[in-house]
Amino acid sequence: MNLQVEYMPIAQLNSFPRNSKTHTKQQIEHIANSIREFGFNDPLAIAGPQNTILEGNGRIEAAKLLGMTELPCLRLDHLCEDEQRAYVIAHNALCLETGFDDAILFAEIEALNNYDFGDYGLDTDKFTQTVHKLEKKPLCAIEQVHYLVSVQVNTHDQVAPAIAAMRNMKGVQVRANTD
Repeated sequence: MNLQVEYMPIAQLNSFPRNSKTHTKQQIEHIANSIREFGFNDPLAIAGPQNTILEGNGRIEAAKLLGMTELPCLRLDHLCEDEQRAYVIAHNALCLETGFDDAILFAEIEALNNYDFGDYGLDTDKFTQTVHKLEKKPLCAIEQVHYLVSVQVNTHDQVAPAIAAMRNMKGVQVRANTD
């Protein structure tokens, strides 16, 4: 299958008549904020002579809010009517199964501190609570990790300065073996 993006006037696109996915006004505003900031980077999926929207109803509403007049679309005419109906359900249901790795999310948001992620629907209060839990919780059940490195060294070796430096590191114990 060779998918190609085609630009369609919004006026020629039609909502899927049995779409069970709903979007709140606030969610549409979050999508619009994302489009405003990053661009319209996720084409709609359409099918049939009526250009029925299989996925992207929230995006088209956000685009209308922004005054856009045409949108990138992927045509999925290779799907029969039952497959189109099943795809609409599967696409929306699969999005609900995702979550976040809290530690990675925390690190990424910390690194991108100039963005207000509340504009894109991230519950900042909930996120703050998650961050506080992460700060209090060890990242793993192991409290101490020990590494044993055996090296034969004498004072003339270049490794000796590295060992001396390790002795000054917090939490590092260096034991000399005189064998």
